[in-house]
Amino acid sequence: MIKEAWNTEFHLDAPAGKVLKKLADFIGDIPAEIGLFGSSPLQICVDPDLLSGDVDAFSDETRLDEWVKGAGLADESKRPYIQVCSELNFRTSPRWRQRTQSLQLGNCAFVLPHPIDILIAKLNRLEEKDLEAFRVVIAKTGHPTEEEMISELQFAVDLFRPGFDEENAVDMSGNCRRLWPEIFGREIDPRAEIIAPALEIRRRGCELDEPKRDYKAELKEELARYET
Repeated sequence: MIKEAWNTEFHLDAPAGKVLKKLADFIGDIPAEIGLFGSSPLQICVDPDLLSGDVDAFSDETRLDEWVKGAGLADESKRPYIQVCSELNFRTSPRWRQRTQSLQLGNCAFVLPHPIDILIAKLNRLEEKDLEAFRVVIAKTGHPTEEEMISELQFAVDLFRPGFDEENAVDMSGNCRRLWPEIFGREIDPRAEIIAPALEIRRRGCELDEPKRDYKAELKEELARYET
């Protein structure tokens, strides 16, 4: 499991950093915890020159939208602006909360996910700017390696399940097949290298407490659910 931070400093003079300082100044003496995702944490933690048109933010604090508008940071014509989201919009590894960093500005604690969790979330869309984020992070930090990426995606295997009918379909397997030649220089079979090993590990975790079962048949059935 990746635990250590890949950065040594926060780039608060980056556009996203300036936006956070302005928001913290507006909030003033009120304690608040605000989570960030998208490209802005990479701009703050990895490369201040990485483009980020908006700052995706979420909080249990119901006044966040009010604060953002009051600080003049909700105007989409001014870049970067703050996009108030739900934590549900951040679809990434279940491990993400175990390796965040906290950036304290005044009474505001901004929660910055680890770059690996930002990159995993980008696989839900994988536009050209998302591929560029992979390139920038690897160039600056040397991570993630291919081995790290496969291991982390195995732990996040449920992201590969089909979405609900009401959702826009996300093809995580297809996006991995697009990512690998661009970033790691080879083709990948997500079913064989990510999904099947992860499901086998999950089964072995229950094996000691259950009677003998036909795990191969169950694995085949489970794999089929990821493809429907």
